[in-house]
Order: sequence, then C-alpha cells, then structure tokens
Amino acid sequence: MKKLQSILSLAIIAIIGSFILYSCEDDDICTDEGQVPRLVADMYYSGTDVKLEDSIYYWAYILNGTDTVQIDNGFVSEKSSFGMGVTKNDAKKVFYTIAQGPDRTVKDENDADVTILAKRDRLILEYESLGNAYTSKACGFGLTFHGVKVSLVSGKTNGEGNWIKSIETVNTEIKDGSTPIIKLFTNARN
Repeated sequence: MKKLQSILSLAIIAIIGSFILYSCEDDDICTDEGQVPRLVADMYYSGTDVKLEDSIYYWAYILNGTDTVQIDNGFVSEKSSFGMGVTKNDAKKVFYTIAQGPDRTVKDENDADVTILAKRDRLILEYESLGNAYTSKACGFGLTFHGVKVSLVSGKTNGEGNWIKSIETVNTEIKDGSTPIIKLFTNARN
C-alpha cells in the first residue's frame, strides 16, 4: 500500500510540475535575446559581402563625470554578428574596445612569460535622443536610441584601425538587440 501511495504521490507531483512548466508562453519571460537594446555589428571581410566568423572580445564604457564606468563586456566565439551593451548617459556617448581574439602568453628567451595583446580597435557610439518603444508583453516598454552614429577611432592617416579597416552604418535607430546597426569590414586574423 505504501508503495502505491509513493508512486501516486510522484505521479501527482510530475503532473503538477508539467502544468507549471508548460503553462508559460514564450512572451511571459523577458530575456536578453533580441529584446534589450544593443549595438549589433555584422563582420565582413574587407571589401566584400562575405561574412567573417571570428572570436571577438569587447568592453563597453561610459563616462560618469570624471569616472569611466564599464557597462558591458563579453566574448563571442566564431560568429559573424555580435551585440554590445548600450545605456543612456549624460554625454550621449558609449565607448567600445574590440579585440580580435584573445591575448596570448608566450615564453621569451629567458623563459619568462610575455603577453602578446590581440589587435584592438576603438569605436564611439553617439546618439541624439532617447525614446520608448513597446518590446513585448513580458518586457513592456524599453529604451530606443535615435540618431545613432558610430565612428572608428584611429591614429592612422588612412582612417583604418588595427584590424577593422572600415565601418558602415546601416541603421540609425537602436530599438532591440537583433537589428544590425553597423557593418565592420576587417581582415582575417593571421
């Protein structure tokens, strides 16, 4: 009898658990997947429409008075598109550092560790104004960024970066995390 009661109890728990799990719809939970505003970049081989898949490390910063505040960082492995955080701030600017691959550590002739930094470039995102837009039932209304302009910071006379050769703005409004805003034209990693 006790065995029958324990089997019946487990069956009831399983049924209740499945009702709870399957009663949620996709739009009942607000996720970061495409609903939060992000600067989405697509990467291409320089001078072509062929997408480049690479490993990218990125850091996003804003200026808060005299302080620099990191708002996002991340790693994207072997993808041709990636999104980086955007947040409102008084300066209406977000600064990005993007590295093509990881830093490497090698041994020198004295058997000491030497770090070789990955090629890095800097982008600056500027926006003119903020708005609100309905994103989904679960997330409600979210921020949108209007009049977006992204520029490549370069010390070279030809305007190229260390590995990013040029950028093209394809959308001037950030309203979600899935619509591409810029195209990065780069060389493949050596």
